[in-house]
Amino acid sequence: MHHLGHIFLAKSPPAFRFGAFIADGVRGMQYKELPLLIQKGVQYHRWIDWRTDQHPAFLRARRLLAPAAGKYAGLIVDLWLDAVLGENWSLFAHEPLPLYEARFRKEVLLPHKDHAPESWKPFLQRMQEENLLQTFGSYGGMSTYMRSYIQRRSLPLSVESIEGALQAHAEAIQQTLLDFWREAVYWQRDADEFVP
Repeated sequence: MHHLGHIFLAKSPPAFRFGAFIADGVRGMQYKELPLLIQKGVQYHRWIDWRTDQHPAFLRARRLLAPAAGKYAGLIVDLWLDAVLGENWSLFAHEPLPLYEARFRKEVLLPHKDHAPESWKPFLQRMQEENLLQTFGSYGGMSTYMRSYIQRRSLPLSVESIEGALQAHAEAIQQTLLDFWREAVYWQRDADEFVP
């Protein structure tokens, strides 16, 4: 999953949620240089990635996209998990996504941003200025983001082929990833094991 999903699954306290948010930018054992709760959030993020990569729904969606995305099918599913979560937000959260994002900025991002990896500073600035969680949480927004993501990283992928596969399998992918979220929401309880 991408940023929205990781933030959603990480429970309070805010420093823990921040660690879960920035974990992709923290390399190897560098997380041990961070404050303890942020370290624990990084570990939780990595545990969530491990659980996600083995989940039957994730594997089914990856197989559907493999003809168009090849070895990057898992990456596309990770991104699309956020879109499915956001498009179905009211099934999993009581607080509307715009309010959730505003609270995330105020309670998590701003107080802890100085602990982010240096390479993430421009992205954190965008998070403060734009509604990126809402972008990630919509099909149209994620499609636009996915296109720029692929181009920025010069991935050998045809965006048109991937978008075509997402459209061709839209119903199956939607249902498969909703099945994933219906189970993954219970992983929030496991966050307690990571918080000291």
